[in-house]
Amino acid sequence: MIKWVEKLQLKENSYLKRAAILLFHPNPEIFFVGAYIKIGFFESDDELRFQDEIHGNLFEQVEKTSDLLFNKYIKNEIEYEGVNRIETPEYLKEAIREALLNAISHKDYTGGAPIQISVYDHKIIFWNEGQLPENWTVEDLEKKHPSKPFNPDIANT
Repeated sequence: MIKWVEKLQLKENSYLKRAAILLFHPNPEIFFVGAYIKIGFFESDDELRFQDEIHGNLFEQVEKTSDLLFNKYIKNEIEYEGVNRIETPEYLKEAIREALLNAISHKDYTGGAPIQISVYDHKIIFWNEGQLPENWTVEDLEKKHPSKPFNPDIANT
């Protein structure tokens, strides 16, 4: 780990940066209370059917969350070609991974709330305790804009 921390410039003087702990520590919640992910399946906004929590370093959270979403939460359309069964998920894996990576890169880890993923029959909502860059509006996000992650060290890693 030390080699990667130095290579990725995740040290400042002799101290580890927050990103190093979040990315590599087996239990970053010791240092950052809300450094985990909650997933819930909702019938409606006030009817939670079931939920899961994903813990570990950020690399583990990405892999475990993606696996859990596609194995438990996201529906597959099933077709047959001859004797072969073909399953097509309701959402592209690349799109879900991008939304998840954005939620992680833009989260404010000084707050105590985890990233929350709310899965409904026909939509998924990713939420984090983050904020827009200074002088940005939601409308700015709806048009072409530069990437300005809240956690550039995490995003670059």
